[in-house]
Amino acid sequence: MKEVGGMDFAREFEMTSGSLPKVLKDQFDETGDMIREIGLWFSEPSADRMPRFLDALLEMTTAERIFLVHQDGQGNWECPLARDLDRENIRQPLSKVLLPLVERTLESAELWSCEDIPGLPDRDRWDRENLPRTQSLLIFPVNHRSLVYIDHRFQSLNTACVSDLTFGVITAAMNQVLANATGQVPTSSKSSQSKQVTPVVRDQEPLAEALEIIGEHADLISAKKLIDKVAPSMAPILVTGESGTGKELAARSVHEQSPRATGPFVSENCGAITETLLETELFGCVKGAYTGATEDRPGLFELAHGGTIFLDEIGDTSPGLQKKLLRVIQEGVIRRVGGQDLIHIDVRIVSATNRDLAAEVQAGRFREDLFYRLNVINVHLPPLRERGRDMVLIAQHFLDQLNLESGTDYQFDAEIEGHLLAHSWPGNIRQLQNEIRRIHALANDRLQLEDFSDAKGATGSSTPQFSATGLEAVISAGSMKSLIEQLEKQWITEALEKYRDSRGEVCKSLGIPKTTLYAKMKRYGIGNQS
Repeated sequence: MKEVGGMDFAREFEMTSGSLPKVLKDQFDETGDMIREIGLWFSEPSADRMPRFLDALLEMTTAERIFLVHQDGQGNWECPLARDLDRENIRQPLSKVLLPLVERTLESAELWSCEDIPGLPDRDRWDRENLPRTQSLLIFPVNHRSLVYIDHRFQSLNTACVSDLTFGVITAAMNQVLANATGQVPTSSKSSQSKQVTPVVRDQEPLAEALEIIGEHADLISAKKLIDKVAPSMAPILVTGESGTGKELAARSVHEQSPRATGPFVSENCGAITETLLETELFGCVKGAYTGATEDRPGLFELAHGGTIFLDEIGDTSPGLQKKLLRVIQEGVIRRVGGQDLIHIDVRIVSATNRDLAAEVQAGRFREDLFYRLNVINVHLPPLRERGRDMVLIAQHFLDQLNLESGTDYQFDAEIEGHLLAHSWPGNIRQLQNEIRRIHALANDRLQLEDFSDAKGATGSSTPQFSATGLEAVISAGSMKSLIEQLEKQWITEALEKYRDSRGEVCKSLGIPKTTLYAKMKRYGIGNQS
């Protein structure tokens, strides 16, 4: 048996899970990172490890979201912690949980999973009650008051990793850390109802801190002041800025400072899914609207009624969808896909884009009337490379968060500050966050310059040379989309230099027509596009 956290894990596990079958211990050599994370809990139980533990469980099941759900002594439900794929806390988590299934699972005290939630008999009733939608779901009880709720709204979970042994071990570990936090004896999910075990985990960050847009640069301060001023109104807001600059955080800040703060905040990335699926997601559908539409489903506009809807990458929408969005803004009504009835909605729209929408309007790719409707208030977030020492403050913030989650006390070496300031960070805050997360995972006790993925060739160039490959390149860039954009810009720039600005040779070498070359040069601001 392996040593974990400096202790004999087998002995510690034997002490804390005596009620479980001995065969559970064999599972520890077979389930990788998830079990190693459990080992850290047993060696040093700490509620501060909860976010990291849930992140590992989320990754193991290939899920989209994970929630720790708890019922208090008066029968009220609460969700002290919820995490998403970006390893960030989920806001208003309880509103995203199907409580009828949670109650059913807690009563049965058994693991429950389903790959087709829309196909359940109760789905119609849940829709009428405006309960949240999801595609696949896994719920398992931790004890007689607490459960873990794991879901994905668009695809199946990885159930191949699910076994009674694995979740028996996970349940034992979670019980141990929760009991350690309360000073009570661990209790299995089938224990007597008379044994009270109330989990105490680290609360989600205070709202003001969680929504803080960190930085002292003058342009950022101006953006924050504008948000504070316009948030109480109903005016539509367009947040502009490069990918990874924190546009959704700005949108959430608008929502939380508005009179609609008690209502739902619903977000959708318009560039992440196909046009047909996006229309269904936004407007919902009626039964029989298309193959597989076995029931009526409300869209995100309906679910956001009384609150705010955030439409990210609005510039990626098609002309047809733009026309329908314009009607929503003008008339305050939507029509479900395949339906005839008009449904009145009351939502505030905050949209965002990394494109120059005014230029898109001039090029005929975006409706001018919709642009003016969305761009009543424009909040622009500057790229990280223009914010000077803000990147040092943000990097320290991310490091502090990781230290809190993992129980470490790592610090930056002195020369790292200069490296942060010299780098152009084309992926902006998202890239910086992923980079700090990566080097934190690799560090021993300090974060050193050589741990950075580009330490050997970092420059202030706006067109970075990528030495990393595969997943490392995506992590460094901040997202797949950002990496592709950066590579396109790099390749076009190199080709123009190699062929001395001969557009014909450049197109031939890259295998693209001139119209595509000119469009990309204009998009990336490369040279003379004439």
